[in-house]
This record gives sequence, structure tokens and C-alpha cells, in this order.
Amino acid sequence: MNGIGLVLAGGGGKGAYQIGVWKYLREAGLDKNVCAVSGTSVGALNAALFATGDLERAEKIWRNMKPELILSPDSYSAENVKTWLAESGIEAVAETRILPPASALAPAITENIKKSAPFSREGLLQLMRGGVDFDAIRNASIPCYATCLTNPGYQIRRFDLRDYSAADAQTILLASSAIPVVFDKVTFQGETYCDGGVPFLGDNIPVAPVAELGVGYIIVVNLLRDVLINHAKYPDAKLVEITPQNDLGGLVDGTLDFTAEGAARRIEQGYEDTKKALGGFVDAAMIHQQNELIFQAFEESERRYQDRISMLRAQKKGALSDAFRDNYDEMLEAFAASDDTTDPPGMDADALQEGVPTEDDVIMT
Repeated sequence: MNGIGLVLAGGGGKGAYQIGVWKYLREAGLDKNVCAVSGTSVGALNAALFATGDLERAEKIWRNMKPELILSPDSYSAENVKTWLAESGIEAVAETRILPPASALAPAITENIKKSAPFSREGLLQLMRGGVDFDAIRNASIPCYATCLTNPGYQIRRFDLRDYSAADAQTILLASSAIPVVFDKVTFQGETYCDGGVPFLGDNIPVAPVAELGVGYIIVVNLLRDVLINHAKYPDAKLVEITPQNDLGGLVDGTLDFTAEGAARRIEQGYEDTKKALGGFVDAAMIHQQNELIFQAFEESERRYQDRISMLRAQKKGALSDAFRDNYDEMLEAFAASDDTTDPPGMDADALQEGVPTEDDVIMT
């Protein structure tokens, strides 16, 4: 498939960073070349916004973000979150931001994502109803994938939002972003789902659905600095990773930070990081394109010039030949009656016999 794939990782409030990435892609004119977009959790929400093509609306949503829109009840604290994490057996993530070994963490995750959560989804649902144009998504020219994880079963599911009604697409996005311990699981079409980016079980950086389309160039927007993608899994694609140059925050001050101030800061960082990562290539491409356009202009100008020469030559020859034929008999009689045995001025013997002027008689203007 021709074009660029765009993959957006999950990360809660850190997702504002991806809007900054989009801003630079728009500025560089690259966004119009995106032929497929895929996301998990908040990345799925941003993918849906990207599919509508309305960057201004997406940025407005993030810049007007409030914690109470996403997290209910209205008041919460870092200590609350740490307590919930401690009860889930993964408090080390909040304290050190370093994941324990999978063998130690996975059992705790699989056991505790079954528990009910303290926050409702009503705020996010209202945000989507007022801010996401689901009709535009259904009519989008590009696939828009959201990744979810079944619970129980822990199977990864991909949904192309274009295939669903507005209500179903909202449910899928809620499911994709149902962070265990924080938000309750979501039921859709008889199956229960949670956040598609659950560590060790889900797919927080969903490259696969884009790569499977045969897209040769994929931009991956991660929200963590210390997570690497195994490029060998996608041998037919070239991946460009956009990674935060500065830490976007941990679980409490990043993932659960849905403040307007935090969003504004991350949008700016996403723009600057993408400019640094792609700017040199974009500038070179623009120069190359400009040179190509100049060369094309030269070639077109030369073609028009040659066409004009051919036209004028034909016109001149035609006019001179007509004039020559009109006086041909008279010129022959005059020439035969003269003592001059040379050819008439401006004519050679072959040209006289053919009845056309020589090349020198055709004056180009």
C-alpha cells in the first residue's frame, strides 16, 4: 500500500504529545500521505481524531482538558492512586516507574484487572460525543484501528472504526482505554474488554494492523522513552520512531495527568521532537522537490520553445513556398533568358528543382 502508516501508543494524559506530532506532520505536509492509522487506549482516541482530519478540533479538545472530564469523582490524589496500585500488586510502577520482571508482574496484573475500578467513564463519553465526528470517521478514506484486550481470555482484538456506528465506535474507544484498576471493563457485542495496552498481555504500540496492510513506511509515536520496537517483526516496512526527548511523566503525573497545562506542555514537546526527528529529511525533500519542479519547469520551457520553433519554421516555409510557386514560371523564364548560368541568389540547384527555399531563406523570429 502506498503512503505512510501512523501508529499511536497508549499513555493516558501523555497522549497530548501525539497532537503535537500531528501538528508538525500537518505543517510539513506529511499528514495527507497517511494511508492508515492505528492506536491503543488514548492512542486509539487520537487515531479517531486523526481520521477526521480536524487537527484544530483535536487540539482544542486537549487544550481544554480537565481531570474531572476523565476521572470521576472530581477529586483524587496521588496517594489514592498509589493505594489502588498497591492493592493491585504493582505499586513499584508508581514508585520507581520501572517495571518488575514479567514473571513477577503478569500474575498480579491478570488477577487484579478483574477488580472493579474507582472512576467512571461518563466524562470521556461526553467528551467523545461532543468532540469526535464519528460520521467523518465512517466516511474516512483511511483505516482507523483501535486495539482492545479481551478479559478474560486476554486476546488482542483490532477494530476498524469505519465499520461501526457512532455508538459502537464510542464503546470500542472506551474499551481500548479502560485502564485496569482505574476504569471498569467494557462489554461490546457479548465480549468483555479492557485497555489494549495492558503490559505483557496487550499491544500498546499497535504496529501490526498497519504493517499487515503492506504499508512500507510507518511513523510510530511512543509515549515512553525506554521502550523499543522490534523492527525485525516488520521486515517489509521501514519504521521511524518518534520518542519523547524529555520524560512525559509517570503514572500519576503523566498517565493520569489530564490538566490543560500538562496537555499544552506535551503538545509543544511533541511538535519539537517530531521536528527534530523528521525536520532534516523534510527540508531535504522540500529542496529536492523544489529542484525537481525547477527542472520540470526548464524541461517544459524547452519543450514549448522547440514547439514554437517547429511551428514558426513550418509557417515560414509554407508562406515562402506559396510565394515561390506563384512566381515560379516567371522566375524560370527570366533565368533562362539571362546569360547568368549560376543559381538564383539564395537558391541551390536541388532547392530549385524541389521548388522550396533553402534553410537560409527561413528566418526564425
